[in-house]
Amino acid sequence: MQSVIEKILDEAKKEAEAIAQKYEAEIVKIKKEYEEKIGAAEKKLGDEIEKRKNAEIMRAIAQERLFYNKKLTAETQKHIDDVLQTAIKKLPGHKNYFKFLTGLIKNSGVSQGELYLSTDDFKKYRSQLEKFCTQEGYNFQIKVDDNMLGGIILKKEKTTYLGSLNVIAELMKEELKITIAKTLGIV
Repeated sequence: MQSVIEKILDEAKKEAEAIAQKYEAEIVKIKKEYEEKIGAAEKKLGDEIEKRKNAEIMRAIAQERLFYNKKLTAETQKHIDDVLQTAIKKLPGHKNYFKFLTGLIKNSGVSQGELYLSTDDFKKYRSQLEKFCTQEGYNFQIKVDDNMLGGIILKKEKTTYLGSLNVIAELMKEELKITIAKTLGIV
């Protein structure tokens, strides 16, 4: 009987080993499949991380460009303002400034009404402008506008002709900003 039991045990042992080998092969197959799936997932995640990293780098670069463009624009505007303010301050002292004022009057197309001058221009050019207006047939009442830097403002009823240096400077400033922006490639 011992040999029958040993035989049954040997057969059971062989059957158990066969089953174990079968499942071991299945385990190796499943393990390989999952390793492939994990590898694919890792690659996909790596690609996504790289994509997001590149997007973040590009965003950071764009922010830096924007920051420096704003800084450049502010500096450019400051210099434009400084140059124009210096030029505007010098303009009333120019030898042809009176011709400039009379040219503004002639080009306005207005022949009567109120003629506004800056305080300094009023003191310096009032009598010459009165003489010019009389000779040319203009009928203006010459007044002072304390807010003007120079130039003229003509008013006739509801119509106002702006030839003040303040307005001219603003127009020039806008033109300069556009020109500089185009030159620097900002626009």
